Amino acid sequence: MGKTLSIMLIDDNPTDLFVHERFLVHRKISHHIVKFISAEEALYYLDEHPSLTEWPDLILLDIQMPVMNGFDFLIQCKKFSQMEKSNIIMLSSSLDFGDINRVKANPHVLALMEKPFDIDELIALLEVNGILQ
Repeated sequence: MGKTLSIMLIDDNPTDLFVHERFLVHRKISHHIVKFISAEEALYYLDEHPSLTEWPDLILLDIQMPVMNGFDFLIQCKKFSQMEKSNIIMLSSSLDFGDINRVKANPHVLALMEKPFDIDELIALLEVNGILQ
């Protein structure tokens, strides 16, 4: 694997955050990971760092979170022109038919994966889409 990615993890479950980060670090997919326990926290971070030198290449975003869900986060992120640089994969512990349809209808979302994600499946998805070589 050549290039590594800058990754943002957003999930309200601390265990999922920990497990996903370990997967990514163990397989050397990322050189920089930022983690957030809520969509609001991630949005605040982006608001406070508008000129990030390293905008996330990949955002792994939980769908079901209290207060602001993953879809609401994406709506709020439209104000950031840099979001065009990010590949978004949404995560869910239950693959709801309505969520699947919303993901398919969103041109900014690459895929929906079940939590915890399968690291080999994630790598294959990133390679097929030219995000990871």
